[in-house]
Amino acid sequence: MESSFLPLWAIFALLSAGLSATQMLLQEHFKAAPFPMAFWIKVACALVMAPFVIKTGLPNNPTYYALLGAQSFLWVISDVIFYRGIKDVGAGVIARLLPLTTFASFFLWFALDWPLASAYAAHPAHSLAIVSVLGLSAIFAWNLRQCQVTRTAFRAIWFVLFANVVGSLSTKIITTYADPKQGIYAYVFCEALIMVTIWLVYYVVRRPVPVKSMFGLGAIKSGFIVGAVAAFSVAATISAVYAVDNPAYVSAVRYLNSVMIFFYYRALGRPTQGHLWAGFGLVACAAALVVIKANLMSY
Repeated sequence: MESSFLPLWAIFALLSAGLSATQMLLQEHFKAAPFPMAFWIKVACALVMAPFVIKTGLPNNPTYYALLGAQSFLWVISDVIFYRGIKDVGAGVIARLLPLTTFASFFLWFALDWPLASAYAAHPAHSLAIVSVLGLSAIFAWNLRQCQVTRTAFRAIWFVLFANVVGSLSTKIITTYADPKQGIYAYVFCEALIMVTIWLVYYVVRRPVPVKSMFGLGAIKSGFIVGAVAAFSVAATISAVYAVDNPAYVSAVRYLNSVMIFFYYRALGRPTQGHLWAGFGLVACAAALVVIKANLMSY
């Protein structure tokens, strides 16, 4: 049972939120081509995590790598769309849409973990509170849909939202096949290597961007800067997933990056787009789930 006011998983999720916000703002600043950016970010992730992997070693369970490989195919598509979306519509709007995935992940995880579902069902008051929060989230999501800016962003990154739901659940499953001392660093390192390999094959076959754009100094530099942040963001997320029973809670806290990006925009006096109150309502609902969980697990 978790008795701490701010449990370990929440600390790691908050760290991931800050790093994620930094990563998105850096990507928005560089406005690099999506495919080279995604490629070099993962190259940087592999290089940054390599010393940690050398020190801790790699898991020896083949199921771990099979599941990680399958999940990586999802990210090779999602990451390119994600970076294109930030480039086209901005980090703020994208960050306010991503919390939508929290609620789908929350309920879908119970289909995979019946004992946990039974534990939650034993406390109907908390279950009712969760349903109420999700009802509010539907209202906020509806108002986001009324915003043309957000509608455009949704069409641009719908696959990213889908990938975040599936990825949240599959990541939790993957962590059960490796000890956290090895699994955290191995996840970032091996996922990056798999994705880089897939993208290299795709590049050789299809040549989606010119060689100068793919291997130019500008693409490499921006990718490595963003990738250095992304490596630790993913590591913090995996650390949080290891420490929590339902992976949706990690997403709920991690998506506070939208609030961080908002205040960054305000500090620069930069105008923001979209229905901010609806976006923040979604974030507040996600945060409320964390509070409900803390109360539920205190019994």
